[in-house]
Amino acid sequence: MRKGGGKLKSRMNVAVAVNRSYMRYLYVMLTSLLENNRDQEICIYLMSADLTEQQAAILQSLAEQYQQSMCFLHISEEMFSQELPVSKHITTEAYFRLALPDLLPKDQERVLYLDVDIIVNQPIGEFYHMDFEGKTFCACRDVGDITVKNIKTSPLFAELKEQPEFVYFNSGVLLMNLQKLRRETSFSCIMEQAMRVKEYLKFHDQDLLNYLYCGDVRLVDEERYNLFVRTAYNAGYTCEQVKSRTAILHYAGPKPWRHEEVRYPLESFWWEYAKKTPYYVELLEEMVLTEINTGYMDQLYRNLQEENAELRQLVDKCMRLLQR
Repeated sequence: MRKGGGKLKSRMNVAVAVNRSYMRYLYVMLTSLLENNRDQEICIYLMSADLTEQQAAILQSLAEQYQQSMCFLHISEEMFSQELPVSKHITTEAYFRLALPDLLPKDQERVLYLDVDIIVNQPIGEFYHMDFEGKTFCACRDVGDITVKNIKTSPLFAELKEQPEFVYFNSGVLLMNLQKLRRETSFSCIMEQAMRVKEYLKFHDQDLLNYLYCGDVRLVDEERYNLFVRTAYNAGYTCEQVKSRTAILHYAGPKPWRHEEVRYPLESFWWEYAKKTPYYVELLEEMVLTEINTGYMDQLYRNLQEENAELRQLVDKCMRLLQR
C-alpha cells in the first residue's frame, strides 16, 4: 500500500492462460508480478480449461494476499479446432489469448497478456498505461535465433518480410487494445484466418498474430519489457545489469525449472521468486531428484570429455603435419 492511502486508481488488467500441469509455474510468475506492483490495483484474468477447484482456490488466495482481485475464465477447448497446430511445449492454451476481446467485460479498454514463463522484476505500470499510438498491440520484437530462421523460411512471411514495416514480435508479453480489436475483428474471424494458414503456424498463435497484424504494433524496448534470458546471457549481461534495467524477463525456450536446461546465472531471478512460494522445496526436489535419477549432467560431462579428446587428437595431428 502507498503511504497516504490506497493503490493507484487506474486498474491494471492482466490476463494469463494455464493448464493444471503449469499451475506452480504460474504461481511463481504471479508472485513476481504482485510483489513488484504493490501500489497498482490489479485484476488478474485467469484462463484455463482444466484447472482444478483446489488449484483455482490457491491462486485466488495468492491474489487476496496482495489485496488484488482474480477473475476465472473457464475456456472450453471446443472453441479451438483440433486441427490447430500444438506441440509438447506450445499447447492449446497459447491460443486462449486470441479470445480475450470477446471474453473480457466490454468496458475494459486494454489488457496485458503475460506468458507463464516470465518474471516481473520491476513495476510495469508505465508499460501498461502507454499510448497505443493508434496500433492494436504494444509488444517487443522477437530476437530469438529460432524465430529469425522461421521468418526466413516460412511461406507465411514470404511477402510480408519484404515490407519495411514488418517486424516480427513476441506474443508472450502483449498489451492489447481491446477497443480497436472489437471494432475491427472478432474471435471467430481470427479462427477462420488461423484455419486457412494452419499448416504454416510453426510458432502457432504468435505466427498468426504477426501474419494478421503486420505494421499494426507499437514496438517497445525488448531489453526492458521482454528480455529473453538466454539471449541476454549469451550477450554477456550480468545479473546486476538485468536487475537494474529490465522490468520483464522471459525464459523463452529453456526453462529454469527443467534440470536438463539449467545453464546460466540469470535463472536465479526465477528461483528467487520461487523461494517466496509454498512450492519452493517441491520444485527444488523435483529438479534435483530428476537429475539424480537420469544422470543427465554426468552423461553430458562424459560426452564433452570424449569430444574434447577427439578434438585434441585432431589438433595434434594438424600440428604434426605443420611440423613436417
